[in-house]
Amino acid sequence: MSSTKLTAAQKRVMQLMSRRWPAEQSHGCAVHINGRRVCNIDTMTVLERHGLIERDTRWTWRATQAGLEWFLRYPEEG
Repeated sequence: MSSTKLTAAQKRVMQLMSRRWPAEQSHGCAVHINGRRVCNIDTMTVLERHGLIERDTRWTWRATQAGLEWFLRYPEEG
């Protein structure tokens, strides 16, 4: 993970998800965390590919253990 660079949107999502807040697909491609639109499905797909999040259900995601530890390892990026 140390060689992976995250975009601003990906960092914002990981900062919120590292607090154990789930992400939900609300309508279309929009993804909400804690009631706020934060990104789209494309962002979530990339984070899933990096192993930082995983699908909880068809419409929700949660952080993996690596994702939960992300903010602790890279606080300057959050």
